[in-house]
Amino acid sequence: MNSLQNRANSVMAFSLSAIFCLLGAIALSALLIPSHPSGSVALDSIKVVTGRYDKNWVDYKTRDNQFANTVMKIDADLSSLFHWNTKQLFVYAVAEYSTKSHPKNQIVLWDSIIKRKSDAVIKKQNINNKYSLIDVNRKWTDVEANVTLHWNIVPYVGFMTYGHSQSSGGYAFPLPSGIQK
Repeated sequence: MNSLQNRANSVMAFSLSAIFCLLGAIALSALLIPSHPSGSVALDSIKVVTGRYDKNWVDYKTRDNQFANTVMKIDADLSSLFHWNTKQLFVYAVAEYSTKSHPKNQIVLWDSIIKRKSDAVIKKQNINNKYSLIDVNRKWTDVEANVTLHWNIVPYVGFMTYGHSQSSGGYAFPLPSGIQK
């Protein structure tokens, strides 16, 4: 005859197995829901300034680091990404460029967390970059960047999925004022 502990163990094992099967079905079914997000990022202006990064920067003696300040426009409709298993979206704009010493560089310009479907239609203008744009080489000479809108879908259950829009054309970084090429 089975003891109370054996019966409780059997019930708990069956319950946990059923719950994990249900969660697996939820995660897989969420991948089958069609979505058609659209988005674009356009840089309205790029300004390159020269200076030192901040008090924690390693290079204290020279002030020849070049920083890029951008003003951009974001137009996106990500509402189709929201369904019953979407907890939130992490949306970010990325500038991608290449240099002679580093063939692939990516810098996040702006990011946002969207928690409601009603907030998933983004129409923003005159957005300044949220994070500093400084290259490893400390110069923005002869650099062209493509800007792309990326998103991560954070589900309640299952796998995080990623997506991105089409890259917008190459934006050339100008020389800082007063500096000759």
